[in-house]
Amino acid sequence: MRRSGEASNCRGTRGCEVSRSFRNHPGNPTVLWDPSRSSAGGISGSRPRTGGGGAMPPKLRMPRSLFAAVAGGGGGVAAVEFLTRARRSRTLQLICHVADRWPEAREAMDVVAGLPVAAVHHVVDHPAVGAWATRTAIGRGAPAWLAYVAAAAAVRAGAAVSLDLPRTGRPWLPTLGVLTGDPRGKVDVGGLTWRPTPRVEVPGGPTFLLERSREIGSSAARLPLAEDPDVPRWQEGLTGAWAVLTRDHGAVAAEIAAAITVLTPLRRPAEGVNSATHADAYGCVFLSLPHDPVVTAMTLAHELQHTKLVALMDLFRLVVPDSGKRYYAPWRDDPRPAHGLLHGAYAHLGVAAFCRRAGREVEFARWRTASLDVAETLLAGAELTTVGRDFVQGMANTLSSWRTTPITPAAQAEADRLAADHRARVLRREDGPERPPPGR
Repeated sequence: MRRSGEASNCRGTRGCEVSRSFRNHPGNPTVLWDPSRSSAGGISGSRPRTGGGGAMPPKLRMPRSLFAAVAGGGGGVAAVEFLTRARRSRTLQLICHVADRWPEAREAMDVVAGLPVAAVHHVVDHPAVGAWATRTAIGRGAPAWLAYVAAAAAVRAGAAVSLDLPRTGRPWLPTLGVLTGDPRGKVDVGGLTWRPTPRVEVPGGPTFLLERSREIGSSAARLPLAEDPDVPRWQEGLTGAWAVLTRDHGAVAAEIAAAITVLTPLRRPAEGVNSATHADAYGCVFLSLPHDPVVTAMTLAHELQHTKLVALMDLFRLVVPDSGKRYYAPWRDDPRPAHGLLHGAYAHLGVAAFCRRAGREVEFARWRTASLDVAETLLAGAELTTVGRDFVQGMANTLSSWRTTPITPAAQAEADRLAADHRARVLRREDGPERPPPGR
């Protein structure tokens, strides 16, 4: 989850360790997309449900042009919307799997299946629902909590239904808020009341829910979580960051608005920024709000890259199973597996692009070279799949095209010094990791 080590974005910013708990579990029921078939798989042993909100798209086809655009570091709103649909399909399949396997979830599944699609999708897209469905599908969650998902969707649809709300976890309706009173047992959802989830409505931009850690679940267990966000401070900070994004990074702003719906506040460190993305909680960024709106904007751009990549990796296996080999990562103090190395390079491609547009020469020079070195290391190795090689080659093409971007000698010298200092410090601590060649 949390990435320790040196600044990855700027001035002490800490990036994330992207968890892949579901992908790595031997009981993973998801059938990965075989790109030779260009179709998405389903749930092994599950019966597809066809009513209302439970309907499953039979296949997803990602146009080659969208794949290439994402590989190049961007993709635009069309790519993000496609990846969001793909993640929604995954979550719905997991919910069906849970309902088929555990009887205590079936009443709620029957309610979900009869609700309007739009209301169900709105709730299912909440990051906490995806995280719960993943944990529960591998036997680490509470199947009966599906009743709260069904209740939230029913409230949004204005449907008159009754549900048996279990005594499990916190009585919380995803997308809405924490229930008041003690509405356990059979209840009419029309009579439910709740304390609304705090939110920030960015003028001219998106609305972000500020979810506390317990709503996202065990995904956040090891992060330095802040329980009570100062909403006015977040409003001010995000408004400033959004002004930076829309002024100088319009395409990134549009992708963030389409991809990120929830922010979970982290405690502010003594210096720099803490941020993280969890693979199973798609659409959520864990963040300690920086003082500087430019740093906030850059951190969101960084985490956006992780968000896109975790959804893409639901569809394509980009890296072979972990071989045990570890590599030097220019943004970490510990050696990384190929999967983590790819994530870091893709995130820092986004950071380099941000700095290139912003005229932040030192950071641009450093992260352009670092990301390209890592991409070339991956391409020279044997840990990428065929599709993974196509993806990383797309990254390398973008990074290589930036070699001609003018950089002052002083800025290049400082970037080289920072890179060399980091490499020397890490290699004093860790003996033997494979590493990219020295920076150009």
